[in-house]
Amino acid sequence: MTCNASLSDPSRPDAGPTLVLCAVEEVLWVVLAEAGRVRAALSAKGQGVAMTFLAPAVAEALSRAGVVPAELTGVACVCGPGSFTGIRVSLAVAEGLRLGTGLPLWGLAYPPLVARAAFALRPGAKRVAAVVHARKGLAYVQVFTAQAGQAPSPVGPVRVLPAPLAAQAAWESLFPPGGEGAPETAAVAGSGLRNNRGAFVAVFPEACLLPDEAAFPGADVLAAAATGPARDAVLPPDPIYQRPSDAEENLADISRRRGMDPDRAKALLAAAMATGVT
Repeated sequence: MTCNASLSDPSRPDAGPTLVLCAVEEVLWVVLAEAGRVRAALSAKGQGVAMTFLAPAVAEALSRAGVVPAELTGVACVCGPGSFTGIRVSLAVAEGLRLGTGLPLWGLAYPPLVARAAFALRPGAKRVAAVVHARKGLAYVQVFTAQAGQAPSPVGPVRVLPAPLAAQAAWESLFPPGGEGAPETAAVAGSGLRNNRGAFVAVFPEACLLPDEAAFPGADVLAAAATGPARDAVLPPDPIYQRPSDAEENLADISRRRGMDPDRAKALLAAAMATGVT
């Protein structure tokens, strides 16, 4: 799936109300934000609820704030990595809003949101490892630094690794050889930590590991990242998957059960993905 939205006029930090959609994990958000603050927010929790939650929540958020679509400045959608279904559904809703209103639409990456929430909880931290659950014992991991008044800055790219390797990679980025660091200057947060805490306890002192309650960024983080003076980087509104979907990984078995040659199925999938039809 590819959204053909324009990034020519994304919302400025001092602009009017902006909708922010996030459905990449089990905690979903629709936030109406303005100048880095929350005007209205609705949340849901659970797997597979994006399709039934997002569109009604958009209408309810606007109603609560007394805002009509014509008064919106733009739509920001969190593009991943995370749930494949949640990413696609939220981008589809965001694209529908763009087509219906002509509003600018842009994407936000998810790991910086996890890092932003962690820096808020641990103000003395110099580096944060955002660790997001990727299923099958895997985790997305990315390390960030932060300076006052600025959005979190990535130290390196997002990596998808088995949880023990993700813990080791986070340690090496948070405490590089020859660098300065103490447990109170670094933090690890996110659903990948919550779901694989044992792997991180084996590597990190407990003082570095934020509690499970800090696994998901909240409405205030989304508002600040989309519209605040220290907002996150504006990205194209395209899905950020980072790894093959379960269907892609199991394509050979699926195609055989349906009586199709696996190589033929692989070619058809590649052609669909190349044209943005998937």
